[in-house]
Amino acid sequence: MKARSSHFKSGGTLEGRHASAFKKGSSQEFSQYRQYTAGSDTRFLDWKVYARRDRFFIKEFSLQNAVSFNIMLDSSASMAFRGPAADGSKWDYAARLALYLACFLMARGDYAGLTIFSGAGVSSVRPSGDPRVLTEMDAMLEGLKPSGDSLPLESFKRIVSGLKRNSAAVVFSDFMAPPERLAAFARLLASFRGKAWAFQALDRAELELPWEGYAAFQDMETGEEVPLSPSALRVAHGREFVLWLKHVEKLFSVSGVGAFAAFTDAPSFVTLGKLIRIF
Repeated sequence: MKARSSHFKSGGTLEGRHASAFKKGSSQEFSQYRQYTAGSDTRFLDWKVYARRDRFFIKEFSLQNAVSFNIMLDSSASMAFRGPAADGSKWDYAARLALYLACFLMARGDYAGLTIFSGAGVSSVRPSGDPRVLTEMDAMLEGLKPSGDSLPLESFKRIVSGLKRNSAAVVFSDFMAPPERLAAFARLLASFRGKAWAFQALDRAELELPWEGYAAFQDMETGEEVPLSPSALRVAHGREFVLWLKHVEKLFSVSGVGAFAAFTDAPSFVTLGKLIRIF
């Protein structure tokens, strides 16, 4: 997933590669000591100072190189789709990757937060460098069932308006929305003064239509049913689907948003490996 790397300079602009070598806690970023208090991150206890003074002190570091990543997860009804050969739904796949990405970002010293959005509502965990927020993220994802319309523009506009300038946004979605709404969504995502990426989760069955005979296909968001013969449409649909994928990628790229797509049959650790090379 990672075609290029990017970096935030300490001045607040995203340019080139993110200096991931300057991880939170590296000696090059040391700022000062402060006395340990309940709730302090024990990863930064200085045991040498404790041995000399018999008191706990925390090493503090300059966070000028840390980037605040806003991970956004589409929980609309279409994300619940699961093809006959899939191990899980698009939602399962995207949610797993979003949580794995948050773990990776925190481990290298950045901040990560999670926002779940759809026409059914918005919920979020603010970006933090404290690994304990991963428990909050996991609890927010636990048992959630995708519902509502895709890419609600008014809700997303409020989300984007709250993003800080020196930050990054990563959106996980299938981006299955009407063309006008998708184009407006891409413009909104590109409108804040940070770097943004769009990750598209897809099920292989959406491309290949593996069913035989006649079937009634139901829109998971509107409930509308369309009877058709998958085998009769398979080849033409496949061509159109590939063209649609290219269109989605172009919509984001012309707006300055990096785009990447993956099918849920790809092992999540492989997709994650490609994803993290982007940042």
